[in-house]
Amino acid sequence: MTATVGTEEFAANLALGHLGQPEIASMSDTTTRARKVRQFFPVARQATLRLKPWNFATGWVQPAQDPVQSLGHLKLRFPMPAECLRVRFIKGDNQREWDVESGAASVGGVDVEVIILVTNITDPTVCYTKDVRTPRLWDSLFLDAFGFMLASYLAESLGRSRELGEQMRQRAEGAVSGAATIDAKERRQQCRPETSWEAARRGRGFSGRRLW
Repeated sequence: MTATVGTEEFAANLALGHLGQPEIASMSDTTTRARKVRQFFPVARQATLRLKPWNFATGWVQPAQDPVQSLGHLKLRFPMPAECLRVRFIKGDNQREWDVESGAASVGGVDVEVIILVTNITDPTVCYTKDVRTPRLWDSLFLDAFGFMLASYLAESLGRSRELGEQMRQRAEGAVSGAATIDAKERRQQCRPETSWEAARRGRGFSGRRLW
């Protein structure tokens, strides 16, 4: 039975199809294919999310400052949310006066291992990439890239060649590059001013009066 779109099984079967492997019916199957998919699924998801700022995985936060300062020249430490995979930028910071480190920080009075933003900006508003685990929330372009990325991890472990795995990785990166090009084109279209012809099509001229 074909897996439902928006499920982990559907995403996994895309990867298996790239390798010429039979589909799985469920992620909980006991087959070697299903066990390998379970092993590499989260790794491939996070690897693909890290490759570009996906719109669906963008998050914003104003993190609370950790009471312990960093030993480096960037003193202030801000623990990021547990879902944070990658810090993208700080709003209004044109000099990139920040870095990241991993380690223990106090979150709600409890020491936890998290990604920590270090900066000298006292009240940063941070854009970051979230680890979106639910496939039904994924962008279709991301799903395409993820299928190739997962295939790259699965190839050798399912008896295919290392070279095929490398080809799948290259196709994943190519799909991400294509998605970035589409995003850039859409942003240009959204930002460009309306032409006089388009205004006329809406029934208005330069003066704002209706033409007919």
